[in-house]
Amino acid sequence: MRRILPAFVMASLIHAALLMADAKWLIHHAPLAPRTQVITMRLVDRVPYCPPTINTLPIPPPPIPPEPRKPAVNPKPVVKKSKTFKKKPPVKKVPVPSPSKPTPMLADHEPDPEPAVPLPETVSQPATSSPAEPAKASPSATSRDSDKPPSEPTEAMATVVMAKPRYSVNPPPVYPSIARRRGYHGTVILEVFVKENGRVGDLRIFQSSTHKLLDRAAMKAVKRWQFEPGRHGDRTVAMWVRVPVEFRLQ
Repeated sequence: MRRILPAFVMASLIHAALLMADAKWLIHHAPLAPRTQVITMRLVDRVPYCPPTINTLPIPPPPIPPEPRKPAVNPKPVVKKSKTFKKKPPVKKVPVPSPSKPTPMLADHEPDPEPAVPLPETVSQPATSSPAEPAKASPSATSRDSDKPPSEPTEAMATVVMAKPRYSVNPPPVYPSIARRRGYHGTVILEVFVKENGRVGDLRIFQSSTHKLLDRAAMKAVKRWQFEPGRHGDRTVAMWVRVPVEFRLQ
């Protein structure tokens, strides 16, 4: 037992020395940890790739050969013969009383009037040997006078009365609630085609209120309105009139 104990102690010391020597060797020869490298990155927006543009010139069309010029032909000057016309005395035309009878020529049968005296309304019978010819001129002069309408009926027919709405009967347009809440206001001017019976035949916007809600409300209301038809003299006629419709916030 005494012999084994010293041997055990010696073996333990030897092993301890070896272990320490290995530890020192490992410390000195251990691989060094790699140094951390700092990498900086910059993010740049990628520019979209644009293929290189190739300027292609259009191929010119083949030249068109010029048409052969035709030799210029000088036209022969045309000599116009001056015609001498004999001046005929002015012939006074009288309207025909009926299409079946020929127009009588007063200048051939009546005597030459004096230059200072105008032509009278009724043609008197000249003192000639044939009394039948002047008798034909009397109905012609009468028909000439009858063709002239009186002045008063002409002025009455020229009077034009424009059509106008019947405001006492027509309901006013409905103010849209959305337009009222948003504070829309303005005046719409409509062009209305009023028929002979006073009804609306067609309508369109002449001037907008700058708000479509108000324009549509005005057209919807005026389309059902009644009008006093326009008149031309004594008869009713269809015509276009302009009707303003105002939307006002109160």
